[in-house]
Amino acid sequence: MLTLLNVLSTGSAIFLSFLVLTVRREVNIIANRWLALFLLLLSSALFDGNLKIYGFAEEPFWLILLLNFNFLVLAPTLYLCVLRFVTPNRNFRIKDLWHFSPSMLLMILNFLVWLSTPEVAQAEPSTTAVELEVADVIVIALIVLQIVGYLFFSFRVLLRHQRNIENFTATPEEFQLKWLFYFLCGVGLMVLTWLLEVFFLPIEQTESKYSFVYFIAIYALGYFSLQQKEVFPFSPEQAEEAEKILEEQDESLSSRRQRIPEDKFDQLKALLLESMEKDKPYLNPEISLAGLAKHQDLSLHELSELINLGFGENFAQFINRYRVEESKNLLISKKHSHLTMVGIAFEAGFNSKTAFNTAFKKNVGISPTEFQKQERSNPVFEPNIRSILR
Repeated sequence: MLTLLNVLSTGSAIFLSFLVLTVRREVNIIANRWLALFLLLLSSALFDGNLKIYGFAEEPFWLILLLNFNFLVLAPTLYLCVLRFVTPNRNFRIKDLWHFSPSMLLMILNFLVWLSTPEVAQAEPSTTAVELEVADVIVIALIVLQIVGYLFFSFRVLLRHQRNIENFTATPEEFQLKWLFYFLCGVGLMVLTWLLEVFFLPIEQTESKYSFVYFIAIYALGYFSLQQKEVFPFSPEQAEEAEKILEEQDESLSSRRQRIPEDKFDQLKALLLESMEKDKPYLNPEISLAGLAKHQDLSLHELSELINLGFGENFAQFINRYRVEESKNLLISKKHSHLTMVGIAFEAGFNSKTAFNTAFKKNVGISPTEFQKQERSNPVFEPNIRSILR
């Protein structure tokens, strides 16, 4: 049963790679190609475990070479996949090849060994379990260090994205790539299980208690990877601008170079304020930096600079401040006293009650319910007949 689970896990990883390329082909196209490649490499790692379970403790030389290569390109592939998800316009760069230098070095060294001792490559695979040799331990330790290091940097890049996404959307919770966070956690669980399996609680020749973990983890990875949405729905020109905006986020507001001339800056700021008061674009729950920039006939960079330097806020803070003021008016309005909190949230432009409560408490200091109670306790407030009947 357990050996069957291992085979199913390997096959499922291959099938999941195919699904990512086909089912999710309308969003995050390049990033999903990297994700599919990672899942394919992951299936090869599981295949190596299957060989050990079925008694091939010593695989042919060419197979060892291939599997070790796959192990060493596994983590860099995952990292480049995460980078592509969190960067709007990132393509593969020549310097990215450095991430694969350890695997290439290992291939060259192994090839030189094969040339010097060709009889190694002709050795028949053994069907008896053997203890790990020193060379094996060193290679595995290097693989572990590499995977842990790249997982750490992947998490760091993702957390940075979750902070920066507020510069592009007023509903950052939808684009924070939580599914990718859980995906990385699943990969981390598989790595931890593999470490236990190799160094602390080795598997027997024909069974593995870790098969359940790998099997469940693969399907969890599949579930999370198919939950993704388009992260940066920008045109190529906008994506290039967005990438430059992201590069500036590490700089303080005071040290950023102002691209809009001072006289034009004040004029554009006044037009933006007028539009926010008159047109109320913040009532659109899908409003984004790109949408508002189009509405104002500005580039992404110009609008981002207006908001960041003109108001000392990011896009989400700027939009949600207007939404909170709108919701405050609705909460004390006799005309809208029949609305529930969810209704008020939607009327003010929020797309969920949670986002409404969070933004309201952050801006006002108390919850919407508390604010409404305070205002209704004011003698000036006179509820209409509909609120009394309710």
